[in-house]
Amino acid sequence: MRFMPGSPPDVGKQAILADNEKFAAEYPGFKVLRYAAKYKNIQIEDGLACEWGEHQAQFKMSPEAPPVSWHATGFHALKRQSDGSWKFAVLILNQ
Repeated sequence: MRFMPGSPPDVGKQAILADNEKFAAEYPGFKVLRYAAKYKNIQIEDGLACEWGEHQAQFKMSPEAPPVSWHATGFHALKRQSDGSWKFAVLILNQ
C-alpha cells in the first residue's frame, strides 16, 4: 500500500506498478539526479519492521527542464519474506 499526498492510496502490487508505469509514460525523460534517505526509529518485531525516514532528491522532469528539489518525510512498514529479504508493506510520504 502506498499513500502519497493529494492522491488516493495505491493498494497492492499491481496498483503500484500501474501508477509507476503511468508516470513513466507521462514523463519519459524523467531523471533522478540525486537521492538520499535517512531512516530513524527503526523497530523490528515478529517479522515486521517500522521506520520513520526523511527523503531528499533532485530530479528533472525532462532533459530540457530545470532541476527540481524534493523533500519528504515518511513512515514505512516492511515485512520479512520467507527468503529473509524485506519488502514494503506500507509506504506513507508527506511532502
